[in-house]
Amino acid sequence: MFWIAKTLIAFLILLKTDCYKIAIPANLIDEVNPVLEFVDFRVQVIPYETKPLWRIKQESFKIVGISIENGLFSVCNCLILGASAIILPEQYDGHLAAAAIVQSIADNTNVPCVSLHLSPPTRPSTHLHPHLNAKSLAVAAFIKREKWKDVVVVFEEPDELLEITDMITAGHFDPDSFSSQLVRLKHGDDYGNELKHIKNKLDRYRIVINIPLQKALHFLEQAANMSMCGVLYHYVVMDMDLVTVDIDSIRGIEDCNITSFGVHDVNSEYIEDIRQEIVHKSSIRLPKKGVPYTTSIWIDTLRLLIRSMKSIQIWDEPRCGSSWKSGSDIKKRFFENPLAGISGDLHWAPSGERSNYTLHVYRRTLSFQKFAEWSSRTRRIASSEAVVIANSSEKLTLEGKHLKISVYLEAPFVMITSNGSYEGYCIDLLHKIANILKFTYTIQKVRDNAYGSKESNGKWSGMVGELQRGDADLAVASLTISYGRSEVIDFTVPYMHLGISILFKKPRIRDSDWFKFMDPLSTQVWIMTFASYFVVSVAIWIIAKISPYEQFERDEDNGQYKPVDNQFSLRNSFWFTVCSLMQQGSELCPRAASTRLLTGIWWFFALILISSYTANLAAVLTTRRMETPIENADDLAAQTKIKYGTLGRGSTMSFFNESKIETYERMWQLMSSSPGLFVQSSKEGIARVKSSDYAYLMESSMLEYAVERDCELMQIGGLIDQKGYGIGLPKGSPYRELISTAILRLQEKTELTELKEKWWKDKSVVCEQPKRKDQDDGESIGGIFIILVVGLVLTAVLVIFELITTRKPSPAQSQVIRHVNVIPSFKLGFFRWNVN
Repeated sequence: MFWIAKTLIAFLILLKTDCYKIAIPANLIDEVNPVLEFVDFRVQVIPYETKPLWRIKQESFKIVGISIENGLFSVCNCLILGASAIILPEQYDGHLAAAAIVQSIADNTNVPCVSLHLSPPTRPSTHLHPHLNAKSLAVAAFIKREKWKDVVVVFEEPDELLEITDMITAGHFDPDSFSSQLVRLKHGDDYGNELKHIKNKLDRYRIVINIPLQKALHFLEQAANMSMCGVLYHYVVMDMDLVTVDIDSIRGIEDCNITSFGVHDVNSEYIEDIRQEIVHKSSIRLPKKGVPYTTSIWIDTLRLLIRSMKSIQIWDEPRCGSSWKSGSDIKKRFFENPLAGISGDLHWAPSGERSNYTLHVYRRTLSFQKFAEWSSRTRRIASSEAVVIANSSEKLTLEGKHLKISVYLEAPFVMITSNGSYEGYCIDLLHKIANILKFTYTIQKVRDNAYGSKESNGKWSGMVGELQRGDADLAVASLTISYGRSEVIDFTVPYMHLGISILFKKPRIRDSDWFKFMDPLSTQVWIMTFASYFVVSVAIWIIAKISPYEQFERDEDNGQYKPVDNQFSLRNSFWFTVCSLMQQGSELCPRAASTRLLTGIWWFFALILISSYTANLAAVLTTRRMETPIENADDLAAQTKIKYGTLGRGSTMSFFNESKIETYERMWQLMSSSPGLFVQSSKEGIARVKSSDYAYLMESSMLEYAVERDCELMQIGGLIDQKGYGIGLPKGSPYRELISTAILRLQEKTELTELKEKWWKDKSVVCEQPKRKDQDDGESIGGIFIILVVGLVLTAVLVIFELITTRKPSPAQSQVIRHVNVIPSFKLGFFRWNVN
C-alpha cells in the first residue's frame, strides 16, 4: 500500500528523546500515519518494566521529509540528536546509491538498520521479508506436488523473470517429463493477444502469473472473458496479497481455479482479532480478508524495533564517526526476542535473514481456503490435519452456477426437435440432475461431431477435447467410460451399463417347403434306405424259397411235419419288410432261423433309422425360424462372406484396436485393412446392415433402440464386453462427487429405469411375433398329405387294374359273382357300422 517518490529517499528514524522524529517522503505522510497510530496502540498494551520515558505517545511522532541532496547531512544530524534506529523503505526507485549511504552510516555507527526492501541494495541487512526466492521455491514445490508436466509462466519485468528462473532451477525438474513456456506481457492492461497465444498455440492449462496484483486481476478477468476459466484451467498467482482481495466482485473470475500464497492465515482468529484492533484504533483501510503483505511487514518491523529498544537501558547517544555501544544491545535484543507477528513467527538466521518461516497455500474454487503450508525448513508443501478439517467445513455446491453442456446427437440420448430444442434420455437426465443440484445450463452441440479420441498429435477431439480446452463444463451424452479417456477427463458413476453387441438383419423366412419332413435325412440316406428295403425284401423271398423250414410245419398233435404253403411270396416279402420299417404288424411270421435272423437285423436297422429320423425331424421343425448365418463373434470372425465394422471413432473401435483376444484381433485386422468397413454414424451403420450383408458392431443400448423400432433388425449373440456410460467432466473437477451422488439418487428411485422405458419403448411399432417352437402351421409337413392323396389315387387305379387284368372266372365263380349285388353290400356294411 506504500509507494516511494522517485525524487526522495525515505527512511524512518526513531529517536529516544521526548520528540520522536520520522524521516520519510512527504507524499507518504498520510499513509504512514495510520501505521504509526496502530503501532502506538500495540506498544501501549505490551507490559514492559521500563521507565515511563519509553512509553510512546501519539504526539511524540513528527514527520520530516529528507531530500536526496541533503540525505547524508540529515542522517548525521538526526544521529547527533539521538536517533535509535533506521528503517529503509520498501522501494528505492533508482536511488540505490543514497540507500547505500544510509546503510553505510548505520553500519559505521552501529545504529540498528532494518530494511523494508525485499533485497538489500549493496550488502546484507536485517529485514523481515521471507527470502527472495521463497515464493519461487513454494511454487516449484506446488508444481511437483500436483505432478504437472507443463506450465506457462507469465511475467512483465526482468526482476519477475529472475524469480521464475529461480523457480525452475529450485524445482530440479526433469527436462524429459516437464516443460515450461515463458510469456512476457506487453505494458498496459490489454492481454488479449497473449491469452489467445496461450489458448490456441501453446495449448496449456497450468499458468503461473508473476506480475503485480492489479495486473494479475486484469489478466484473470480477461482470461475469464475468453472462456479460460473453469476446472480445466489452473492459475498460480505469486503475489502475496491475492488472498486478501474480494475476487468475487470481478465479473467472470468467480469460476477461475486459482492457487496463491500468503504469510499468514487470513481465516485464523488471530488475524481477525488484529484486523479488529486496526479498524478500531487506526484509520488504515483493510481489504475484505487478512492484512496486506506490505502493511504486515511495516507493523511487525516497528513493533519489533520498539520492543527491542524498550527492553534495555540506553545511557549514551549515537554520533556520526563513532560506534554506538547501545546499538549492539538493541540488535542483540532484536534477534533474541522472537515475535508472533502478523507476517508469521519471526525467527532469525545468523546472516540476519528470517528463517523457519511458513507460507500458507490457498486454493480457490468457491472462495479462497487454506489447504496446505510450505515450510522454509523442509522446502515442501504439506497438508496438516487442521487444514483438512477446516477445508471440510466449506460445503461444495453447484447452486446458482451456470454450466456449459456439450452434447452429441445420437438417438435416443440427444435429439433435436422440429423447433430446434433438445430432447432425449440425456436431456431428461440432465434436467433431473439440475433440479437436484439447483444449477442452470446452456446446451451446445459438439463442434466436430465426435465423442472424442486421441489424435496423432496427442490432442483429443470431440467432447473430450472440449472438456480439456475448457469449452464445456460437462459432456452429457452416450459417452463410454474408458481408460484412455479417464486419463485426461473425469467421469461420474455410470448412469447406464452396456456392452458391444452385433446388429444384423433378420433372415428371410424361406418359401414354404411342403417336403420339409424329408430334410432330417440326406438324399444319400434316403436312396440307401430305399435300396436296403428292396434288397432285404428280395433276400427274405429267396431265403424263404430255399429254407425247408418255410415249406413244412410241425403238427402239434403227433409231432410230425406236414407240408404247408410258403407264406413269403415276393409280394408278401415286400409287405412284411415295409410293415417292419413302419413299425406296424403284418400277420406274417418267419418260421426258419435264417429268415428270423435277417428279420431281426432289419428290425434293428429300422429302429435306429426311425429314431434318428424322429429326433432330427423335431429339431428341423422347431428351429427352422431361427436360422441365421452367424450366431456370435466367433462365427463372424471365422467367415468372409458377411462384412462387419464399427463407428469410425470412439470406444468400440478402440476396444478392437487394443484387444489382445485372438478372435477380436482377427476382426480388427480385417476391419483396419478395409477402411470402408467403418461408418461415420450409427445411422449409416444401420442402413448398411439393412441393405447388404453387413454386421454392425455397436453398443447394446443403441442396438436395443434400433431393434425396438425396426422389425427387420435383430441382435446376434450376447455382449462382447462390459462397460458403462457416464457424464464427462474436466480433470480434477470438484463437482464430480456432487453429480455422481445425484445419479445414484435417481437410480435408487428407479427414475433411470423409467427414463429408459420412456425413450426405448415404441408402442406404435408392432413386430410379427415368431410362432412358438411347439407349434407348426402345416407347411413343413404338407407333403405327407400330398403323398396320402397320391396313395389314394394310386390305390384306386390299382384296384381297377386288378379287375381288368384278372383271368376269366370258372362257371362256379361266375355263378357266385352273378348272385352278389355290390351296392346292397356296401349299404348293408354302412348301416351296420353306423348302428354299431
